[in-house]
Amino acid sequence: MKFQQLRYFVAVYEEKSFSAAANRVNATQSGLSMHVRKLESRYGVSLFERSWAGVEPTEAGHIFYKRAVEVLSATAKAEESLRELSGAISDHIRIGLMPSFTGTILSFTMMRFTSEFPSVRVTIEEAYSATLSNLVSEGALDFAIVPAVDSDLGLESTLMAVDRECLVCAGNSKIADLKQVRLADMSPLKLIVPTAVNVRRGRIEHYLAVNGIEVAELMELDAMMGTLDLVANSDWLSILPSVLSRPDRDGCKRRFIPLIDPSMSVEYMRISNKAQPMGRAAQAFSDVLQEELNTALEFET
Repeated sequence: MKFQQLRYFVAVYEEKSFSAAANRVNATQSGLSMHVRKLESRYGVSLFERSWAGVEPTEAGHIFYKRAVEVLSATAKAEESLRELSGAISDHIRIGLMPSFTGTILSFTMMRFTSEFPSVRVTIEEAYSATLSNLVSEGALDFAIVPAVDSDLGLESTLMAVDRECLVCAGNSKIADLKQVRLADMSPLKLIVPTAVNVRRGRIEHYLAVNGIEVAELMELDAMMGTLDLVANSDWLSILPSVLSRPDRDGCKRRFIPLIDPSMSVEYMRISNKAQPMGRAAQAFSDVLQEELNTALEFET
């Protein structure tokens, strides 16, 4: 059995599609299908039920998947052990972050990390949670931070922090001096929200509906920095996590007012690929990021 065949099988299993799996591992669909069939033929088992709608794992496929992931994980750990034997940490790590992190704590994290680990090259991918989850699942990122755990197979998740959601207004707004706010008392709102593809949109709409909060005008904007800039220069409002308030501690441009009755929170989850355990360099970056996140959130408590 070849290591490549394990990778191909895991990709098909998780994608439930030969074409999607081929794109994920940069292989041709015919070549990937051939390798899987060779596995099935050699051991006399059927790993997938194939149909026009895609593929579904058989019972043998489910069992083999668990073992295959264990082997791929063990191989990655063995490679990391060799790197450790070489001495200093030197690697190229790829990290996925949401705009709320890149616009606030990334600079502090990078300054610390590059000073402590000058031999490590860091690539940052900025995107929203759905894209980042897919990239981690494909093995394109060492880990990513998302506001919710994707349900796809093959992801390991770790809670990093729980943040509170705030109503964000301009620094000169008539509500800027409020210490906390109950949105039902402020209806109807002139509100900026993300588009439907953003996981935050559903959470915000649910919060508004359950609590009977009226919206007079709604603007869809999938640009975090653009949203912050528009709020600072207009009477538009938005609902955003407090971690974004780090650059606005003086309250001159914008004010972040915590939501109450009820409050609203967001969990920050670190996701990684089960078959591709985080190496020492990625873990070190995660540790620095965690400390900077804690610092940012402690200021707001």
